[in-house]
Amino acid sequence: MNVYAFRDIKPKISPDVAFIADDVVIIGDVEIDEGCTIFPGVVIEGLGTSIKIGKFTNIQSGTMIHGLHDSGTVIGEYNTIGHNCVIHGCTLKDLVTIGIGSIVMGETTIGRGSLVGAGSLITERKNFPDMSLILGHPAKLIKKLDEKAVDNAKKTAKLYYEHGLEFKKDLKKIS
Repeated sequence: MNVYAFRDIKPKISPDVAFIADDVVIIGDVEIDEGCTIFPGVVIEGLGTSIKIGKFTNIQSGTMIHGLHDSGTVIGEYNTIGHNCVIHGCTLKDLVTIGIGSIVMGETTIGRGSLVGAGSLITERKNFPDMSLILGHPAKLIKKLDEKAVDNAKKTAKLYYEHGLEFKKDLKKIS
């Protein structure tokens, strides 16, 4: 991984992360908690704002995470952020799933146990309650989810944690 200080602020990465790919870029005011799995091509920019990533969250390939002026980004525990997402100055509570290719804009909060469908665009200053199914471009609340969604989110996060441990142990660069 490529880790950079910015204005003498260094990222804080738990020694107990599951896996962080070699080409991940982490800059500045970033905290990554234990059990996280971060896949190739991810960029996490804490440039003038803070980025906090909670336990056992997985961030899939090609995703960009950064802050917004005075509004940092907070990503809770057991979250799954799909491939090629943009997470921009927002708050994702625990057990949130962000579908592939989604964009979550600044000063937005996604409640616990929510699911954002693939390709969704969540515009600025939106607040979605816990257990929301959020879809569309622009995205809107479709319905409330049941506890099964929370169970599925936790199972998915744990699965990626297990994959991360396997990658840390068995992934070998061959060229």
